[in-house]
Amino acid sequence: MKDSESVTTIITEGKRRGIVARRLIRKGEMIFKFVGQLVLRKEVRKPNAALQLGEDVFLESDGTVDESLNHSCNPNCYVNFKELTLVALKDIQSGQELTFDYNTSEYDLMDQGCFFTCLCGSRNCIGEVKGFRYLSVGHKKKIEPFLSPFLEKKWEQEL
Repeated sequence: MKDSESVTTIITEGKRRGIVARRLIRKGEMIFKFVGQLVLRKEVRKPNAALQLGEDVFLESDGTVDESLNHSCNPNCYVNFKELTLVALKDIQSGQELTFDYNTSEYDLMDQGCFFTCLCGSRNCIGEVKGFRYLSVGHKKKIEPFLSPFLEKKWEQEL
């Protein structure tokens, strides 16, 4: 794992790996750039380490720290899809785990065989993470500002 000056990978209770801040990360700060290889759905080798960018296009992690980024229904980060960077939604204290909402990038985790029971523990936890397709309209509206361009188009088609 390649850690950075700002974050490090740890083993988290119940979640396997996670990413924690090594220092105070300020709201709006770019934390790291997602890196990897663009692959088609049928070429994805590590579905749990791939960021969906299109219907059949994924950015599969090359094993850097981004591969350990966990989901939360109350995330402290979001993905800037134009620059493929992780950005702090709020101040993140040293030692605090970094998370983002997988439903802002993944349309159908059921189809990909990657759905899971959420362990975030937040008051607004949705229980199971299945992808944007399975969210209520209210939840889709709530996360709309953070959607990937691909999911923005899917959302427009639904409306």
